[in-house]
Amino acid sequence: MESTATGGAAPGGIRPTGELVRLTDVQKRYGRGLAGVQALADINLHVAQGEMISVCGPSGHGKTCLLNLIGMLEPASEGSVVIANLQVSRLTEPARADLRSALVGYVFQATGLVPALTALENVLLPLHFRGSLRGAALDAARERGAELLARIGLKTQTHHLPARLDASQCQRVAIARALMTRPRLVVADEATSRLDSGAMRMVMDLFALHQHEDGAAIVISTRDQRQLSRASRTLQLHEGRLLTGANDGARRTLRVQG
Repeated sequence: MESTATGGAAPGGIRPTGELVRLTDVQKRYGRGLAGVQALADINLHVAQGEMISVCGPSGHGKTCLLNLIGMLEPASEGSVVIANLQVSRLTEPARADLRSALVGYVFQATGLVPALTALENVLLPLHFRGSLRGAALDAARERGAELLARIGLKTQTHHLPARLDASQCQRVAIARALMTRPRLVVADEATSRLDSGAMRMVMDLFALHQHEDGAAIVISTRDQRQLSRASRTLQLHEGRLLTGANDGARRTLRVQG
């Protein structure tokens, strides 16, 4: 049943099962009148826990916009967005922020690392936003953060500032940061665009580990053909419309444009 709550904070210990995300008849427009732009049209999509979905298509055709709706960074203009059985449009902004913090790990195209913090400190940042870390909790967080960085080839860079890291390394730090809180939903916008094949394989292995061990749903936008074989489903966006998808049991090869 969808929540009809209009205020208050989302519960912090959310552990939904089954369907995690449902978009129904979603439209997204920017601006009004003749100057307005229709970014998404007639989007119907569900995402279950424990599945990995790749969203592909040409640049400028709505991938980032779709991920922003799923990650609750933007509201839909029309239609229904339900996350963890909560109707997002019925929540206050503080409640949406709490739900985002409790549920979502987001990887942006721009890494957004804090220049004055080391790689490990950047990875720990989401936990600091949730409250102070000290004592045994801080030690455990540092251990997990270092393990995440090691899994993606950054074992010796944990104490480097972003200025000492190249673009690939910065992107991997941002990915580790998104996974630090063990989110139930990972939203990754072109997460491997700066990675070579070896680094991409490590990142996709880490996503798969989080998917299988923690039951997370992972939604990745990509123009990278290398990612498609790892996804449970591949969806294609063209001019803001969802064209097709393929399940593992009857997978069809989709051409990634752009």
